[in-house]
Amino acid sequence: MSDRVFEVSLTSLTALMLAWIIAGIGMAMIGIRWVNVDIPLLVFLTILAGLAVLVSVGGILLHFWGKSYMSRG
Repeated sequence: MSDRVFEVSLTSLTALMLAWIIAGIGMAMIGIRWVNVDIPLLVFLTILAGLAVLVSVGGILLHFWGKSYMSRG
């Protein structure tokens, strides 16, 4: 994985997760909910899920980029 591909992938992932969090908060505020919980809990779970996906998928991208970087030698 080249440096540019890693940069674009991580930037795109970050933008997607920010959009996910913003959309989830917006939908919770206007009353579109998939589960019947309080709004603060739903907002917290939306942010937590977005950050969890960002960290895990970002870590996977970093792993493959690191393997590629170390093999360039």
